[in-house]
Amino acid sequence: MGTKQITTGVVGIVIGLIMGFFASQIFLQNPSRVGEQQPLNSSQDSSQLPAEHPPAEVMEKLTELQDWAQTHPQDSQVRISLGNTYYDMGRFDGALSWYEEALQLEPDNVDVRTDLGTAYLYTGNPIKAVEHYKSSLEMNPDHIQTLQNISVAYLSTGNYSEAIGHLERLLQSHPDYPQRKEIEQQIEYIRTQILGGGPP
Repeated sequence: MGTKQITTGVVGIVIGLIMGFFASQIFLQNPSRVGEQQPLNSSQDSSQLPAEHPPAEVMEKLTELQDWAQTHPQDSQVRISLGNTYYDMGRFDGALSWYEEALQLEPDNVDVRTDLGTAYLYTGNPIKAVEHYKSSLEMNPDHIQTLQNISVAYLSTGNYSEAIGHLERLLQSHPDYPQRKEIEQQIEYIRTQILGGGPP
């Protein structure tokens, strides 16, 4: 996956620190794409390629998938694979269109809708991201990646009450969540230090 830093644009350094905490500590360096991340490593020497050029192996994979998608317009899985490949390369604009096409074929696929929302979040559109996250939660209220990522989206827009609400919902629906203590600490910090709900 990509590692683009989410920025808030509000409350300066304090919120930047909180966002950094959530992005790097709680959510494993970025809002998660559903499913296992498959490293896109190439066995061939790519030193001849430009620094930002994908490895030849990845480009070959993309070409094959795109050719298949063109000749199989009803194949949702190839479109999901294309979206995931672009996402894992950090090319979120490329992921958007393939996830959208996949959802036209599988509108109730919660995983893909959440991944689409996260791609929107990384392309600077948290409002659109939240729309898709809400749709995912309507289908699966306890979907862990959606609850994680919608919290980050709300933090990025300064909607701290909604962020807290979804973080609390995450902890309630997943009592064994690995970073439970850290999330509880950050909820308390946001509530008391930013929203003024308690002593400084």
